[in-house]
Amino acid sequence: MNEDQIIVGSGRSSHTIHPYIFGSFIEDIDDHMTAMLAYPLRSMDFEEEDQSGNGVSGPWYPLNSGKHTQYALEPAAKGHGGHSQKVRLYNKDRCQAGIGQKIQLEAGIPHKLRIVMRATREIASLQVKLVDTASQEVLGAAEIAVTGHRWFEAVQLLDVARASRSAELQVWAVPLPAAEWEDSVSTGMIWFDHISLLPEQDTGLLKAEVFAMAKRLNSGIMRLGGNYISLYHWDDFVGETDLRPNYINEAWEQAGQVHKYFGTDEFIALCRLLGVEPQICVNMGTGSAQEAADWVEYCNGAADTPMGALRAQNGFPSPYNVKYWEIGNEMYGPWQAGVCSAEQYAKTYLAFAEAMRDKDVSIRLLGCGTAREDLVPGWNRTVLELAGQAMDYVTLHIYQGQNFFPIHAKTPPEERFRAIMAFPEVVRELFGQLEAIIQESEKLQHLKIAVTEWNTMYFPNPDLANAHTLEAALANACLLHEMIRQSHLVEIGNFSDLVNGWVGGCIRVGDSYERMKKPGWSGRGDVVFGTATYHMLKLYANLPLHRVVDTTVDCRSFHPGPAKVNLASKSLSELDVVACVSETGDTLTLCIVNRSLKPIPLSVNFSSWPTQGTARLHTIASSHYEDCNTVDEPEKVKAEVISIGFAAGIWQYDLQPHAIYALEVALSAF
Repeated sequence: MNEDQIIVGSGRSSHTIHPYIFGSFIEDIDDHMTAMLAYPLRSMDFEEEDQSGNGVSGPWYPLNSGKHTQYALEPAAKGHGGHSQKVRLYNKDRCQAGIGQKIQLEAGIPHKLRIVMRATREIASLQVKLVDTASQEVLGAAEIAVTGHRWFEAVQLLDVARASRSAELQVWAVPLPAAEWEDSVSTGMIWFDHISLLPEQDTGLLKAEVFAMAKRLNSGIMRLGGNYISLYHWDDFVGETDLRPNYINEAWEQAGQVHKYFGTDEFIALCRLLGVEPQICVNMGTGSAQEAADWVEYCNGAADTPMGALRAQNGFPSPYNVKYWEIGNEMYGPWQAGVCSAEQYAKTYLAFAEAMRDKDVSIRLLGCGTAREDLVPGWNRTVLELAGQAMDYVTLHIYQGQNFFPIHAKTPPEERFRAIMAFPEVVRELFGQLEAIIQESEKLQHLKIAVTEWNTMYFPNPDLANAHTLEAALANACLLHEMIRQSHLVEIGNFSDLVNGWVGGCIRVGDSYERMKKPGWSGRGDVVFGTATYHMLKLYANLPLHRVVDTTVDCRSFHPGPAKVNLASKSLSELDVVACVSETGDTLTLCIVNRSLKPIPLSVNFSSWPTQGTARLHTIASSHYEDCNTVDEPEKVKAEVISIGFAAGIWQYDLQPHAIYALEVALSAF
């Protein structure tokens, strides 16, 4: 065979492709929130412990011109979270003192400075400075009067002269002249309970570049969930932020605090700004059916219901009308708080579903399935037989790699490549197993599948960047192809994660993520870029894909190697192909992934369609399949698009190795 061949047939699916298969996912894990949100400061409520023995919280440090200034963390202030940070100045030093933190600053955006504090009468004012530590240039400054011994709030806008990667926020307490006070038990003291900076911009609390990139993803739906949700009590994170508690993130080792400034109200606001549907996973691990029902009422209840009234009191009188609710996150997993058996899950699910639908009968409920039958044999069948009739969707979390193939960090790269490229065949098997259970029972045939977490997983949370590579993007494109092909059954897909978080976040802020900091770390946390998979997701979500079109593929094959799951075929096509027609019928799109490591001459027969002779060809490719974007080369791998001439009926092209293609062909009236 001299060239591979694709025949695009005239048959079209009776069902349409749901836009929610291009969904996204956020979770409070590692640096997901700190990378995503626009707050440049950490430990804004001094919730982090004194780790250096200097009496100052977490990333803060003393600023001090004298010898005798004392620093200490004190218990949480009344009506506030975290510790309060005490600074005591002494008359004999006759100098200012305060605290500082290294930050990175955006340019051209005024920053809202907010400080909650109290002080003894000897503290006259605060001097706040934004200083570039490399040049000592003052980039912004403010003077704030200190008005009393009781807690008060000061808010001021700071203009920022320019961006800086090496900035420092300095907060100096300025005392009265030394002659006007004498040291005693309680003199010369100031307490800070909150210090924050936030750029004044309409981006749903996200960094401006992160928001713009998330908007371009056209996700359709955004999931709030993950392991931390099994230890998350939503009502602690609504209302006035000062009154929200500081939680240690119990789900992830050394993951720090749950970010209390991004709760339900902020999540909904972000979804509205992005134009996506909110999807919420409720806490079955340590929560209750009543707690979940109250969350539904808080989001969807009228203002005269108890929780709706609370929402209105918090400043949001109109119901949010959140439609999609997922009950429990990976409740089969031994890593999950509240892990349970299939029978226990089904029983608890029914109690949650009844309580939640009692608050809003129109909601759509997602029940917890598993893609890992070897971990919990019989989970899906048992759960669906006992509780499937009360579900609208059954969920799967699919991480291709070591979960399904015996690959590891020392597996030869080409062997690993072949295994990762089997993503569509693996999920086809998983979907088929689940669909067989659904079709066996009339009471289950209404069910759809929601893949509420998916990505590549090369090794268990490695300190490697494999999930950022072109190779990962190829595999992820193949999964999208399969969800499109199975779109009669699959309606929701949430790519994991949106920003940093763990190795998979498709939007990257800085080098990578917290666990990967090592010698040579650049410190360039201001660089925001997309992985190869980001560019693939953005491309596919913005293509006019409406109905699947029949295709016939005649190409070479490869063997993926030994698998932990039974594949229908051990010989897999080097080309993974799906074709779709637009809703208006004016565009035919052919998506191709070259799953081989060599170029492939290709001939495509479009004779069943009235092509107009013009086309746009999108390509995601690079010289090596392990190429990835970094802070130094943020656009090494991205989508390129060209207009091409198109001979009637036939398109011939030489495909690059390990590359993704989307060909948009214009159609005349059909």
